[in-house]
Amino acid sequence: MLQRYTLIFALCSLLIVPAGAAKRRVFTIGDSTMSEYQPAATPKRGWAMYLQAFFNPDSVEVVNRGKSGASTRTFYETPSLWPSVKEQFHQGDYLIIQFAHNDEKCKGEDVYVTNRELLEAGKDTLTDMRGTEPNTTYKEYLFKFINEARGYGVTPVMMGPICRAYFTKDGTIGDEGRHLLKGTKELDRKEASRVLTSKGTYDKDYVRCMREVAEDMWVPFLDMTAASQELYERQGKEYCMEHYFSCGDKTHTAAEGGMAIATLAYNLIQQEPLLADMQSWMVFPSKEEYQVYAQRIEEKGRQAALTAKGGHGTSTIKRPKLVNMQEFKGKGYAPQGGWWPAGEIDEVQSRYLEYSVFMPSKKGAVVEQIELPVQAIGGNGMNIHINYGFGNEFKGVTTIYENTALRKNKKLTICLREPIIVPSGERLIIRVLPWYDSNGKPQKGKYLHVETMTVSFKTLH
Repeated sequence: MLQRYTLIFALCSLLIVPAGAAKRRVFTIGDSTMSEYQPAATPKRGWAMYLQAFFNPDSVEVVNRGKSGASTRTFYETPSLWPSVKEQFHQGDYLIIQFAHNDEKCKGEDVYVTNRELLEAGKDTLTDMRGTEPNTTYKEYLFKFINEARGYGVTPVMMGPICRAYFTKDGTIGDEGRHLLKGTKELDRKEASRVLTSKGTYDKDYVRCMREVAEDMWVPFLDMTAASQELYERQGKEYCMEHYFSCGDKTHTAAEGGMAIATLAYNLIQQEPLLADMQSWMVFPSKEEYQVYAQRIEEKGRQAALTAKGGHGTSTIKRPKLVNMQEFKGKGYAPQGGWWPAGEIDEVQSRYLEYSVFMPSKKGAVVEQIELPVQAIGGNGMNIHINYGFGNEFKGVTTIYENTALRKNKKLTICLREPIIVPSGERLIIRVLPWYDSNGKPQKGKYLHVETMTVSFKTLH
């Protein structure tokens, strides 16, 4: 009986294939344009959610480890991200690397250095910590991913970031949409000494910098930036915004957009001579087969709930664990120092409220409902994600709730009924990740208040 639940869980892309399994694996690492989303939580769909449709499922598993809000630096340094990915590598695996959207924070400046100096001086940091300068730090982290993957016998593949839907008046994608930030910057002598490769001008062109790293390291480079630009311009702004980017912004794709980008990924892989081995694993589904695959993504949680049998139980957690957050006079929670940094448009993985859920069954469980009263105190700019994962490594991370419009001082009881399968021996971790739309300025006196979390579940027999 338990094998059935384990199989369903694998279909949900929440389990990693055991070391002895025969399947080859393709890992994907990147940001929110790639990551996993719970269909009931948000209209967003990462394109890598659909990549498995292009590989023979009997012999190949796509392991999507894209993470909302990640930059090269934060993905590399967050224990639940790159370190846990490396633990799952086996010789012969492939790794697709796609970053830039969050590396562009703070106008492409390497703000981590500035913030570290402020911290050492005992001062508050008021800027987003994710930004990396493309000619220096961004490249350095790409080199780290490549070298460390190769150390495990894994083949790295660089993929340019998908374009943002930043259309100009003439219907083309503008420079910022192609990850070329406005203006150029001549690096000073100290910065120039850190540049590992230096070709052309020192503009802040993330795609050029990724291509240079790929060339220097003899790594395949798949120009998804150019491919997605051509697609968007061919379809036109009106179609793209109605069908591809129907999530309320110009960065994140909905289901149709995610499927279109995954199809581009297939085409780019097929055209790269250095990926002949990977090409031999691939299939190309018909339009009808692809639609069926996408529909299974939308319905997989409900299917899991229907098959689960066992006794019912509840778990209540009154106080969350605080990570890089502080409590203020019982009113709510804010970042350490009390300030919400300027420029945040997505979750920050290193700042959250964490709930650890105890499941009494040794055979696993299915979470049927999560209930959490929340309240944004002091302003209308509070946003939250709720993610779940498993164990200390926080593996299998999935976004199950998103609210980017919490109303000031209005209590809201979040009630999530999308099933979560908790495998035998695993501990369920739920994280609430807040950020604040600050209109370009740091904000203080804004808090997120949360009450007791109640988790209802069905234990498996």
